[in-house]
Amino acid sequence: MTIRKSIWIERSPEISFKVFCEDIGEWWPGGFGGKDSRLCLAREVGGRFYEVRVDGSEYEIGRVTAYQPPSIVAFSWRAPSWDVTTQVEIRFSAEAGGTRVELEHSGWEQDAKTRDARGNYDSGWGTILGHYQAVFAAPPDQKEDVSPREIARPKPR
Repeated sequence: MTIRKSIWIERSPEISFKVFCEDIGEWWPGGFGGKDSRLCLAREVGGRFYEVRVDGSEYEIGRVTAYQPPSIVAFSWRAPSWDVTTQVEIRFSAEAGGTRVELEHSGWEQDAKTRDARGNYDSGWGTILGHYQAVFAAPPDQKEDVSPREIARPKPR
């Protein structure tokens, strides 16, 4: 019952990992609190993975279970209505001059709520990874300050 998704990014694993982890609040399209919620991911095992809502409140989605730049980040995941946590692991590996990003989200078999939610998450992860991938395709001049697009932009040759 594991959800598996795979995308290819035309950047190095170092840049792909950095944008995914350090800039997650810039590209992730909201959270459980709505589209204006901002996600935060601690860059250490045991650190928090959480969202900050517009009203300043926070919801802890999970905890970082692996953090090995530039190859692996993993965290537990619990939706607000769930009594159990699931596990998400994202691997970054060099492939064809870019990076293969592979996501696995497991633990769906634990109870009825997670089993029922699996289908929505299967399509949801496609949307999330689409937002992440779009960072690398967008023109870098869309924002005035330094953004994930600046980090992701290829250097002139």
